[in-house]
Amino acid sequence: MVVYLTGNSRLKKELYIKDYLNKYTTYQYIKIFSNDEGKLEELKNASKSLGLFSDGKIYDLVDFDEWSKSEKEEFYKIEFPDENVIVLVRTEKAIQKDLKDKVIVQNFDKPKDWEDEKWLQFIMDSAKLIDVEISQEIAHELLEIVGPDEDAIISELEKIKIYSLGKPHIEDIEDITYKRTVSKLDEFAYLLSEGRLDDAKNLIFEVSNEYEPVFVLYALSRHFIELLNLIATVERKHKYSWPEIKEISKQTDIPIPRVTRFLGFKFKDSKFSPINHLEKYTLKEVKNILEYLYSMDRQIKLGADPKVVLANFITYLKNL
Repeated sequence: MVVYLTGNSRLKKELYIKDYLNKYTTYQYIKIFSNDEGKLEELKNASKSLGLFSDGKIYDLVDFDEWSKSEKEEFYKIEFPDENVIVLVRTEKAIQKDLKDKVIVQNFDKPKDWEDEKWLQFIMDSAKLIDVEISQEIAHELLEIVGPDEDAIISELEKIKIYSLGKPHIEDIEDITYKRTVSKLDEFAYLLSEGRLDDAKNLIFEVSNEYEPVFVLYALSRHFIELLNLIATVERKHKYSWPEIKEISKQTDIPIPRVTRFLGFKFKDSKFSPINHLEKYTLKEVKNILEYLYSMDRQIKLGADPKVVLANFITYLKNL
């Protein structure tokens, strides 16, 4: 069975897969990346190599859009059994017409900024997937506070889950979202990319205990993907004006607060001096960091301690 996970919401796909794995606890879960050697042979022999200790296999094709045209064409020819083998294909591209009758398609698009009702439903669905019981009133309050930002919503839901034991009340929401560990994952990511590695190291235990590894790695990947986007598209300068910041945010679809910090923009009355990341990193260095993050994901899936994996990442950045 092949299930295509289409659309531009990477996080909704992660949550869907997490829920999927909870239903197939006796299946072996295998992530396949575009640069894995022998991936096609593995998939061709999937039904022949079922393990003694699992009822089946779930393959997660993490970055199918990065596969070459010839690899995709070869993949399309593989006939998977309806039982025991499930292939989840993550893609942001449209499914070929001749495949639609042969596969299952699940779409995961982020709502448009103005589609409040869809954002409310997204909040409700996301809360359910991470075992947080919220009402429509709480979802509305959260949308009012956070806005139409997928990553911020998930981050706040994680905090709400921790501080309300999964059952929040409407009067708790503002206190939790404003007064508790605001944007801790984002701050952790910036500490890493800004080179404040000793401060980042001091946060490892706290971050690992408050967030599941999948969310930590997602936040770090998103952070460095945004940085890669900026390095690839923005003219490298020592300083950027406020009109330039707004235009860059519009062109890259990266929120203004994140662009300001990435580009080292300092507000007039601010005591904090952010680092201009475009002066600190090259395109190749950020690509290497993303490759390392992929390897971290594999290590954790194989049972490595997330705290050790994050500590090793800091060592990697020190030696970059």
